[in-house]
Amino acid sequence: MKSLATARFAVLLVFAAACGCRGEPPSDQHSVPVEHALVGHLLLPTGSGSRGVEVLVRTAPSGSEPRTTWVLFDEQGLFSHTFRETLTSITVTAGSEVYRVDAGDLPEVNQAGQIDVGVIDLRDRLMKHRLMVRAADGKPSGDVRVAMFFGPPPVGPVGEPVSLGSRQFPPVALGSEMEWLLPHEARGVYFLVERPSGSGRGTEWRSGRQRLFGPFTSPELPAELIME
Repeated sequence: MKSLATARFAVLLVFAAACGCRGEPPSDQHSVPVEHALVGHLLLPTGSGSRGVEVLVRTAPSGSEPRTTWVLFDEQGLFSHTFRETLTSITVTAGSEVYRVDAGDLPEVNQAGQIDVGVIDLRDRLMKHRLMVRAADGKPSGDVRVAMFFGPPPVGPVGEPVSLGSRQFPPVALGSEMEWLLPHEARGVYFLVERPSGSGRGTEWRSGRQRLFGPFTSPELPAELIME
């Protein structure tokens, strides 16, 4: 009888221990990162489109290298970016950096799960510059992509030229005028113009030609660029 009672007591101890384990909260190793949204509102000089202005959000995924995400904004200057990683900074560039706020200066997450940086007013920090890109005499017309850089454009690991993505640098027709926004006292401004090979549905950008113009300072900015 005594051995039977002892066995029953041991079973109860095991059962109690199992229940206790089930009641413990899950370890951090298996927790799912909380999703937040970064929202804000850019105020730019009057005009339409991004005109060379970019919103860059930098995050640090757990156990991975920090990464930078290019965030679109609409015609009213409103932008939103959803993320799960640790937010480290938000930067606005117009060729060079014109606004930056780091993690320690960002507002707290609100009840809607948003980090709202509010209005970023850049109207006094930026100037407009109108620029026409046209084909040289006797050269074919068509579409090009145009990018503005402060300093020479970056190159790839083996020296290959930078590729201009269509979302960030949408095609524009040669002979049309573009407007750019840049700081009042800009230096080392370059324009990279990319012409594809082929036309229509067979257009191939990666095998096309690129031409680099510059460097320019604010007073030297050209009124037109001529593409061979």
